[in-house]
Amino acid sequence: MGTHEDTTTVLDKILTVPQAAAQLQVSERTIYEWLRDGKIPGRKIGKVWRMSAEVLNDFLRGSTLDGNTSSRTDH
Repeated sequence: MGTHEDTTTVLDKILTVPQAAAQLQVSERTIYEWLRDGKIPGRKIGKVWRMSAEVLNDFLRGSTLDGNTSSRTDH
């Protein structure tokens, strides 16, 4: 019934490295480093990295660049 709409909605929220870099106003190299270091989760589809816009928003809300969450109190 709504399968096509559901798929389109999900795919609209998937970003490439250049799109993520533009959103965060950082270099593409920085995004690749964060992906490699596991600071932001992503998946390589073919030769292109993809990541969820929602995960990127979560990263911005809850993480610092060193991977610590702002709610942690054990440092």
